[in-house]
Amino acid sequence: MLRAFALGLLATALTAAPVQGRITDGRQGLPGVRVYPDRLPRVSPAGDLPVAVTDAQGRFQLDLEAEDAVLAVEKDGWRRDLVPAAEWGREIVLHPEPAFRREAVFLVRLDFTDEPSRLPDGALRELLFSRRPGVASAANYLYEVSKGALSLVEGRFLKMRSAEHPAPRRDEHKAAMARWVLERLQGETFGDCDRVNNRTGESKPDGKPDHLWIITPGHPQSITADESHLKAVSLLAPLPWSHNQRWPLLFMTEEVPLGNIVHEAFHAMGEHRVDDLYLESGAALTAGIWDLMDGGQYRGWDRSHPDQGPWVEDTGYSPSHPMAWVRSELWYRGHFRSALHHLAVGGRSWEGWLAPVSRAPGEDPQWLTLADPRKKGRFFSLEVRRPWGFERGRIGHRFGPGHEGLVVATIDPGLLAYGDPRGPVRVVDAHPDSPEPPKPRLPLRLWELDDAAFNLGPGENPKGRSGPLAWEVLETDARGRMRVKVSLDRR
Repeated sequence: MLRAFALGLLATALTAAPVQGRITDGRQGLPGVRVYPDRLPRVSPAGDLPVAVTDAQGRFQLDLEAEDAVLAVEKDGWRRDLVPAAEWGREIVLHPEPAFRREAVFLVRLDFTDEPSRLPDGALRELLFSRRPGVASAANYLYEVSKGALSLVEGRFLKMRSAEHPAPRRDEHKAAMARWVLERLQGETFGDCDRVNNRTGESKPDGKPDHLWIITPGHPQSITADESHLKAVSLLAPLPWSHNQRWPLLFMTEEVPLGNIVHEAFHAMGEHRVDDLYLESGAALTAGIWDLMDGGQYRGWDRSHPDQGPWVEDTGYSPSHPMAWVRSELWYRGHFRSALHHLAVGGRSWEGWLAPVSRAPGEDPQWLTLADPRKKGRFFSLEVRRPWGFERGRIGHRFGPGHEGLVVATIDPGLLAYGDPRGPVRVVDAHPDSPEPPKPRLPLRLWELDDAAFNLGPGENPKGRSGPLAWEVLETDARGRMRVKVSLDRR
């Protein structure tokens, strides 16, 4: 089956240009759908990707490169999908996205009298808000992981300058600097910058900016490990004029990598329901690169140069998607739950197809869970991960067995504790005896676990066990699905 899958992909790739297709809503052609090849995003791509827009009958034609094997299809108000080559020969069906909305960023550039900003406004806007296909931006990342439900846009852009916070500025000064900004926002009317409830994600103003991001000059401590530099952070800051009210805000330097930006943004969306998954002590395996809230925020790390920037072009520019649990249950407290097809197995065994979690939900489950009989509330989680979209990013260009496939984890929601990571997600390593990879390696001693996925093929491991749960990969197909068998000993 694997040989047939590989030959099918090769034959498709060799005949891939140009490609014609049709996109419908299940009944008739869907006009205005943007179609382009799914390639590794970059902050400053070498050129524009080829893009087609469907006509009144939903038809498109697109010239592709030989290696293109997945198409991104998107239209505001419709659920975004990543479509592998095996499905190009038939009509592609998109479904409405009832949760679609735009969320605005109230952006404050905070300069200091002894240190002005160096990054041009245009470059900052591109990193945060660009919707050009192929650009590694916060807006493109959030649109992709929400599967078209969330469009991040620029709201207000203010510039402030302070003489009250002279160098050296350290992490312990961030709360005071944030308070200084908040004092100057008293009485502001936010208008279109307040469209959602920050805690629940509902489309309902709550008197707070959807996103308040404060950007200062300077290097990112997350990369340099220099305590004289500032670390990006999400704060729930008390208002100077009303201490019983708190606003979520991001505080970060202008040179911070994209992965850090969207990692902190996830903390804020839901007012810190989304927890850090890593353990800074490195005492146990956590989620590694398989989640944005762990080492996955640093995916897309081409080389190690902590002493010299800029870093945005080659560090953390292609961050991982959140795992199914984070995306479905924690992000905005479950507001985007419908973006995944979840199956909770109630019996002792199950066998069937799992679809890639990055795709729009369809008939096959994308997230499989089974209760762990050893502890109330804890459960096993299984999902299929493919190197599509932002998950094309690699660390040190490494790729091989275990870098895609079935990711299995034990999840304990009782270990959520914002600000004091306790490791609620523990990914099972498919290759536990593999050596530690060479540099570049993740900061903070974070686990990489980049070869933790179970799969079929040379060097792969199709079978695994964790306590009472056993699983096996039986088959894969050209659509990226995996047929798996799981069994649970409940004694």
